[in-house]
Amino acid sequence: MTTAFGFRVKICGVRKLSDLQAAADAGADAVGLNFHPPSVRYLPEDKRRGELAEAARELGLRTVGVFVNEPIPSLRRVADELQLSAVQLHGDESLDDAQRLLDESLPVIRAIRLPTDPLAPSDIDHRVAPWQQAGCGILLDADAGGSFGGVGHRLDWSGIGRWAADAPFRWMLAGGLTPETLGIAIKQACPFGVDVASGVEQPRGIKNKALIEAFCRTAHSLPPTD
Repeated sequence: MTTAFGFRVKICGVRKLSDLQAAADAGADAVGLNFHPPSVRYLPEDKRRGELAEAARELGLRTVGVFVNEPIPSLRRVADELQLSAVQLHGDESLDDAQRLLDESLPVIRAIRLPTDPLAPSDIDHRVAPWQQAGCGILLDADAGGSFGGVGHRLDWSGIGRWAADAPFRWMLAGGLTPETLGIAIKQACPFGVDVASGVEQPRGIKNKALIEAFCRTAHSLPPTD
């Protein structure tokens, strides 16, 4: 029941200890800690970062740091200080940036931002292949422009499913996932894991315990795709 990074269900953008508890109680495997200042889910540089990371580990949750165009030395410092399980590159980072982190034995998840319009499997593969071959975990998300994710835009799940049929590796899906849409998204796109932020919030930026429970319940009720 694990990917290379140890999870099938990731609750991204947690900001409070109660978010962590809700995720753990619902059976999530990982949480995302957002280090992109413009985001409504941003964690400022204070003691709360360390408290959340430590509490997540105590609850058995993997911690993934979400970064957008962060200088690699700064990213590495945060990852070391918080003992992150992995880092997620969600901006315009280069393959060389990812390779520097991988060479230091830091697991890297690359967010591939896809347009919401239908794409041919070959188009998706062209975007994914260099990162996957370098050793990055792959997360497919909807291109949200300057927001860099977390706004609920939905991908062409059936088109992704056609690509996934020939993808011989585990990958994760994000973008437009909610407790209501998750079932059809998994059936059409066939991801190994799923990642949600806005889909378990009410209002935006505030995690909702009931939505987290419903999302995880749906995720765990469906047969694994691997």
